[in-house]
Amino acid sequence: MDLLMIQVWDSEEKLFRSKSSRLFTYTSLTLASLYSTIPKGTFKRIDIIDEHSQTVDYDRRRYDVVMISFDTSSAVTAYRHCREFRKRGAYVVCGGYHATALPQEAARYCDTVISGPAELTVPKFIRDYIAGVPKPFYRDTHVCAADFPVPSRDKVKDRNTLNIPAVIADRGCINACRYCSMASMWKSNPRLVESVINEIRSLHTKMLIFFDPNFFGKREYAMKLMKALKPLKILWVGNATADFGYDHELMQAAYDSGCRGVLIGFESLNEDSLKSVNKSFPKADKYRRLIKNIHSHGIAVNGSFVLGFDNDTEEQLRSLPAFIDRLGLDLCRFAILTPYPGTAVYKQMEREGRLLTHNWRLYNQHHTVFRPKNLTPGKLDKLYRNAWKKAFSWKSIIRRVHGSPCKGITKLILLGANIGFRNMKIGKSEL
Repeated sequence: MDLLMIQVWDSEEKLFRSKSSRLFTYTSLTLASLYSTIPKGTFKRIDIIDEHSQTVDYDRRRYDVVMISFDTSSAVTAYRHCREFRKRGAYVVCGGYHATALPQEAARYCDTVISGPAELTVPKFIRDYIAGVPKPFYRDTHVCAADFPVPSRDKVKDRNTLNIPAVIADRGCINACRYCSMASMWKSNPRLVESVINEIRSLHTKMLIFFDPNFFGKREYAMKLMKALKPLKILWVGNATADFGYDHELMQAAYDSGCRGVLIGFESLNEDSLKSVNKSFPKADKYRRLIKNIHSHGIAVNGSFVLGFDNDTEEQLRSLPAFIDRLGLDLCRFAILTPYPGTAVYKQMEREGRLLTHNWRLYNQHHTVFRPKNLTPGKLDKLYRNAWKKAFSWKSIIRRVHGSPCKGITKLILLGANIGFRNMKIGKSEL
């Protein structure tokens, strides 16, 4: 039997990528992790396609089973793949964030839907398939850290990403932001520190990114992991929440262990907006101070912001780039509030009749797919694109890089990331 595994990236998403996008894009672990769940010897041949750098050829060879992982913005493309491979006799399996949120929808296009973590369900499906009794739906929420296999990174080739490996210590997050789809997919369940360290040692790398949605969420665990990281003498970056900037012991431990940058979801400068989506740190007036605190420990800050919360006003969003300049961030990024299926925000928007479209291709954080409360969809789109343009003027980039605590190679990477974001092809609104 032959198996094909695909991670889908919609063609619309590719339009937003430029030649310099590899300066800020990291290799996904999805396919490498899925490959590790396949029982050895089950398939004669296993091919892998990551659409970041490869294209799907329906007629290259005949596959018995095709597994497709995708998020919401890639659903339209994923469903086309499903139809084409089923025409050619393949048994098609769907999984990922969108299939987890809307399994009944995904089931209309495939033979089996795997929701949530795949460590236990993929082997179960394969056993059932071989026995001739595959089920239409699989979901197992009782996956523990001991079930996480080491990703088979050597099986996945992606030429369009930064050549820095990624590791995950804890896939879940203890927070419950109303717009985040993380909770529908993963629970906070950290791996054994020894297991994480052994995986990092096997990578033989001097630089690393942690894909954990909240590396410091469980403080005691983070401290233990960072203590074990210190002897490895590697440089790393990861995700944090804003309160990281008030814990000087934690920041110093992070720096000592090799941390040189954190991504923090500040999301909004409007405290009412932060409270409305259950952000655990609704103190926007303290952002400048906590960024200075993090810088004082030699760690750079990439701040992300979401435009379109119900309390956002046109004046606030128009002034966002100038305010970011004053914050002293090293890098910044923007997204339009996107009500992903399965989230509390989606349910609210659907209940209030504010969703403008179910064209999933537009659910990529670059388009307004709902009716904002204080401005028109077109105005929000325009303010979003204006934020990117102003925040990544050459003057702003030079100011950020010059004032960053980064040194050496990390400063060059920071410069590259800023240039990459400047060149990102945001495109035009389609609504």
